[in-house]
Amino acid sequence: MNSRSLVLAALVLGFVSGCSKPPAATSSPPASENGLPSSENGTPTMTPPPRHDSQPKPGESAVYIVKDSGVRCFAPPCPTYNAFPVDKPDAEPIPVHELELSAVTKGSDEQTEALIRKTLDGTGLKIQGTLETRPNAGPAGAATVLRASKVEN
Repeated sequence: MNSRSLVLAALVLGFVSGCSKPPAATSSPPASENGLPSSENGTPTMTPPPRHDSQPKPGESAVYIVKDSGVRCFAPPCPTYNAFPVDKPDAEPIPVHELELSAVTKGSDEQTEALIRKTLDGTGLKIQGTLETRPNAGPAGAATVLRASKVEN
């Protein structure tokens, strides 16, 4: 087997797998002719992210402990973080694809990097914010974004 075959095999496996951890199985709405979920009138619809009993309603502010999920992907968006509601620490984690920290860091790259590093340690980062869904965030689909309004120590 030559190096070209190995590279091709790696690319094929990467595109097929997408992420290093498979997402949880969810039920999906009926597919339209183009394979996308559709409503009863045949119009394609956006499938919301999986709902967890611990997840607040969209746009509702809540406090989370955010930790690195350990997942690394070939295609974005990637569920890089897990958000655990502070009031339900034993609940199933909410996969988060992106942390939006600009409201807290005022655009400082150094502060943003320091906060991201805190997600890697065992305790995580305590964030008050809202969860939003960004459709078509990349080849892997929609992204869940946690928009921080406050970071607590």
